[in-house]
Amino acid sequence: MITVDEAISIVLERVEPLGSESVALADAHGRVLAEPVVADIALPPFDRARMDGYAVRSSDVARAPATLRVIGEIAAGATFDGEIAAGEAIKIFTGAPVPRGADAVQKVEVTKSDGHSVVIEEAVKPGQFITPRASEVAAGETVSEQGREIGPAEMAVLASFGYSQVRAGVRPRVAVMSTGSELIDVSEKPVGAQIRNSNSYTIASYARRAGAVADLLGTIEDTPEATRRALLEAGQSADIVITSGGVSMGDYDLVKAALAEIGAETFFDKVMIRPGKPIVFARRDKTYFFGLPGNPVSTSVTFNVFVRPAIRKMQGDLSPLLTVARAELVHAIKDSSSRRSYLPGNLFIKDGRAMVEALRWGGSSDLVAFMKANALIIVGEQAHEIAEGEIVETLIL
Repeated sequence: MITVDEAISIVLERVEPLGSESVALADAHGRVLAEPVVADIALPPFDRARMDGYAVRSSDVARAPATLRVIGEIAAGATFDGEIAAGEAIKIFTGAPVPRGADAVQKVEVTKSDGHSVVIEEAVKPGQFITPRASEVAAGETVSEQGREIGPAEMAVLASFGYSQVRAGVRPRVAVMSTGSELIDVSEKPVGAQIRNSNSYTIASYARRAGAVADLLGTIEDTPEATRRALLEAGQSADIVITSGGVSMGDYDLVKAALAEIGAETFFDKVMIRPGKPIVFARRDKTYFFGLPGNPVSTSVTFNVFVRPAIRKMQGDLSPLLTVARAELVHAIKDSSSRRSYLPGNLFIKDGRAMVEALRWGGSSDLVAFMKANALIIVGEQAHEIAEGEIVETLIL
């Protein structure tokens, strides 16, 4: 049995990016940049007014009040061909280019105008309320390296610099299956020992959130032949095959044996993690296999700790792990496990401090309690008790 850190290292060492493709900017949100973003123009491309008001020569308004002649106006998107001379002002709007001769803007709130002249009631300083040309970005400057997820802010940057097409990491195809003859479709009502197949929906949702294209392939009957056939067929078109259940030590835990029988190389099959000790990571040809435990919370924890980093790295993400935040523990925690524990928690901000509270849950099958978690509290292998008020690390979900 290996440690969590060893298992993560093995996953990231084995998995490689799938390459890149060109996508339209409108379809780029959520993808991973596969090229640096370079500014094709300066920002701003001209000296830009930061306020609605009047463009002036600061020497004319070194003292206030000062009365100036209004010789025109400039709206955003417009220009002024002339040049301001001594004693003159131009009405200007936020975002408009500052005309030649002007070196300051005074906000409209401290002015009075009759349309022909304006009284500036407060003195100005050179450069006031002006954003200088290229002060944000210079033309030719690299504004983002590859390996970054494209979010709304990145979309704005790409659009501003003319990236109508963007190189993005190829999204891995993920096949999702659950094992167990006791599983039934969500549309059916359980009878006797039957349970609805919730894990496939959980895994597929997590995979899609991580950027993958996920296909739900249903359930695998608990027989060696059915398990082998399902793994082989799924591996023909998927970059990653994820199963839940069937990886422990019982008579009907058939995934590990089936992977060996189809010629897959297994890198690990037990990790010192709670919940979720039995987890398989293997490869056959170019397809990777993750066998996750069947209990719903164990499935979610092991996906986020091990599978998500693989999906992110395949897309070229240079930071494939979930964010770890340090927070103050609201209530004491006792944990008797010798494995690293990931406990469902509620992470929040109070009085400017990050706080986290361990949620009450009934174990690795308590999916309703886990639904309320927005983070996982990380409890180290040797930390069997953590006092209230101590700082802990949390994995942000």
